[in-house]
Amino acid sequence: MNTPRRVILCTYPSVYSEIVLHELLTAPEIELVGVLSSTRILNKSDTNLRAGLRQIQLSGLRYAGYLFAITGLYTGLRWCLRKPSFKQQLTAKKIAYLETTDINSTESLQFLSSLKPDILLSAHFNQLLKAEALALPKLACLNIHPSLLPAFKGVDPAFYALLRQARETGATVHVQDEQFDHGAILEQSKLSIRLSDTLFSLNLKLFKLGALAAVRQIIAFNTETVGIPQTSAGRYDSWPNPLDTKQFRQQRTYFRWREYLGFIRYTKTSSFE
Repeated sequence: MNTPRRVILCTYPSVYSEIVLHELLTAPEIELVGVLSSTRILNKSDTNLRAGLRQIQLSGLRYAGYLFAITGLYTGLRWCLRKPSFKQQLTAKKIAYLETTDINSTESLQFLSSLKPDILLSAHFNQLLKAEALALPKLACLNIHPSLLPAFKGVDPAFYALLRQARETGATVHVQDEQFDHGAILEQSKLSIRLSDTLFSLNLKLFKLGALAAVRQIIAFNTETVGIPQTSAGRYDSWPNPLDTKQFRQQRTYFRWREYLGFIRYTKTSSFE
């Protein structure tokens, strides 16, 4: 392949999207031409305050605090350390950027279409692509999912893998369709779960594995690529409820400040292993 693959990343800015962004930017066979950033937290009509309060009601204060730590707090601490934000990194490289609550809106579709992508890659993204968006890229819409699909479908697979005391999980790169976590599988990478893993450390490793697999699949993908259909429906888990998060806290930890701050300080050099 002589011409780099034109890729648009669809994500919600976070610690985990930072990992995927790094791998895309450092792959010489890939040209990241745009990023579509979700500003939706729960419902697209919610304000940040209302969504935050609803998240606490849904999942409890500790889990909502973890979500804040990997998104808003992460951005704020990077600023304190004079490290460029997610958006600033893209601006410096003159990569097109759009924030939206709806990827299927007219504005979003026009943005995606104007960049003439070969691949749309979703990672840590909380919106469902409908038919018009799925048809936009020249080759395919792909997604990084932090579990071995069809196991642990849903919004936070690593949480449920730890909650249910799974010994193994992994990352999946699959073709997207009009259902969450449903399309044909292109590649899976397995990972043993350690007793020392926090939700944060496990997700760091899963998104690193997923990002590396996504780069491989983006480079290799062509019009004859056929994935492996998911033969089992699998269980879909929505947001954890307070009972889930209480049980989780009896077994595991969301994150440790040392590993969290260490990641922020050494983002570019960490191996996430």
